[in-house]
Parts: sequence; C-alpha cells; structure tokens
Amino acid sequence: MKKKIILVISSIEKGGTQKNIIDLFNYWKKRGHDLKFITFDKNADTVNLVKKKNFINLNLKKNSNNFFESIFNNLSRIYQLRKIFKKSQNNHIVSFISTTNILTIIANIGLKNKVIVCERNDIEFQKIPKAWRILRKIFYRFADIITANSLKSCKYLQKFISKRKIFFIQNHIFFKKKGSNLKKRKIILAIGRLHYQKGFDVLIEAFYFSKLYIKGWKLVILGEGPERKQLEYKVKKLKINNNVFFKGFVNPKNWYKRSRLFVLSSRFEGTPNVFLEAISMGLPTIITNNCSGALYYVKDKISTLVVKSENINELSNAMIKLAENKKLQKKIITEGLKKASILANSKKIFNKWDLILKKN
Repeated sequence: MKKKIILVISSIEKGGTQKNIIDLFNYWKKRGHDLKFITFDKNADTVNLVKKKNFINLNLKKNSNNFFESIFNNLSRIYQLRKIFKKSQNNHIVSFISTTNILTIIANIGLKNKVIVCERNDIEFQKIPKAWRILRKIFYRFADIITANSLKSCKYLQKFISKRKIFFIQNHIFFKKKGSNLKKRKIILAIGRLHYQKGFDVLIEAFYFSKLYIKGWKLVILGEGPERKQLEYKVKKLKINNNVFFKGFVNPKNWYKRSRLFVLSSRFEGTPNVFLEAISMGLPTIITNNCSGALYYVKDKISTLVVKSENINELSNAMIKLAENKKLQKKIITEGLKKASILANSKKIFNKWDLILKKN
C-alpha cells in the first residue's frame, strides 16, 4: 500500500546516518511511496541525490549566539515544519537525531500525521545540552514510534518511554562479492568525524607506542572535524608525520580495499556504518568496549578484538597483535563477515522499516 512519507534531518553532511537515510529514501522510492525530504541546511549532495520536487530546504541551519537567538531559531524551524505538515496530513514523518526529532514532534502536535523518531548514537553518553535532554524526556512520549540502532539505547529509552513504542532497527549494509585489484598495504584505517567522541587522539598515541611505524605501517584517518588541528599537532609532536595521514572527506571504498586493519577507537558510539563497511570489505577490526551498538555484531577474539575505551596500552597491544598475526586476521575476517552478513543484511533491515510503517 502506497504511503506518504516525509523524512526530516537537520543536514545531509557526509556521515553514516545521512548515508542510511539516503539508502532508505531510495528504497522507499522504489517501493512506490510518495516521498518528501526536508533539511534545515542547503546542501548540494542532497539535491543531487533527491529529485528537486521531493526536496525541501528550509535554509534554517544557523548558529545561535545566545539563548534568546537559539529560542527564536528553533521556533522558526518548528513554524516552517508545521506549515509543511499541515498542508498534507496523514503522512508518516520519519525524523533523525535528537534535537531535530524534538522539533519535529512539537511541530506535529495536534495534526494527523504519524511521527517516527530515530536515535543514531549512544544516547546515555551523547553530550547534548541539558535543556534538550529534558525536552527529549517530555516530548518523545508524543512520538508514535521511537527507533534506535543499539539495544543499549533502546533499554535507556525505556526509562521514560513506553516499551511498546520502542523498536530496535540495526544499521544496514550492502554486501558485494567483488574482488579488489588494489594491493593490500601496511595501513591501519580509521574513519569518522574528527571529534573528541571518536578517540582519534587515543588512537594516534597507541599507534606511536606500538612502534609499528618503524616496520613501515601507516595510520590513515578519513574525515573532518573541529579537532583536526589538535590531532595534527599531536602527530607532529610525536614525530610520526611521515606515517600518519589525514585525508579529509573522501570516498572510503578504495581505502577499505588497500588497508589491512580497521580501528574504531571511539569513547562511545551507537552503530557506526564505517565499522560494518570495514567488515563487509573483509577488514579485520579492533573496537573499544563502549561501542555498544557495534558490539552487537561481533565477539571479542572471534570476530574482532575488543579493548577498553581510552586505554592506550591495550589498543597499542591489540594493533601489534593483529598486525603481526595473519592467522588471527583471517579468523576475524571470516567470522565477522559471517555474523554481520546476517544481522546487518540490507534486505532484512529494510523489511523492518516496512513493518514499522504498517504499524501505523
């Protein structure tokens, strides 16, 4: 049955959540649903991926210089969203990420649309301002369905939301059985926003203490963010400039193919797409114990190596162990692919989304 669906997100920057949304949009489009895509931020990538008639840019992504400006900007977003929601009701509105979810719920109060909000991080540890945390507890009760991509976040949501409204929907991944013409090199790959949460400062120090760079290993970090200068300074200070590279926002596909190891060094995490992509591309992985969502797919010493978050010594030793043990690499690759291909299978995950739509 054809549905009217509106997807809402603040911005389509390059990231795992945004990639998942585009995939979901394209899947529902193929299913024949009537779709609209709303963002607060004008972005060329969105217009290229979504037909202009489906895309609504509110151009309201602005930095607030003070409390009153913040209130005004958010009221403007609520007002503009509500205007769109009122025009054509009986939609399924699917919103992503906490603050946008709250604005979407408020904008829909009293209207005949069904609201599905999606959490994409470890919400217990995710740092958002206290006011937003309070608003989340108040207004999430007005959502029809709340999804999260980790069981831990689902459990946390049950503290203030009815269990019957909460659904666990994993991140999906497309598994392609294609060989690579690129030669594997001594590269340890890490991907993500250059932000404190991602623990790249810990990773750089662990790489330094591993001394793997003496044996020709390189650490390649893909992504941009506010900590780039500090991280580059750390690399320079440790005198490993010739072995650590920041490549910015680039398509990671070829880096997956040419790298030998993948490290997820986050201080906390939901389920990052890059981790699942690394597994799907046949990379052995190392992960921290605070990556609750990602740990759903793997098991320590069988399909990954798990180390304590922020423990430089443990991470350093794990990199040495995996870099120098080809038998262990092969085991982790095989077992990782086996489980992830079942749990993160795109067809199964999209079917879950279809069931969510049918519930309303």
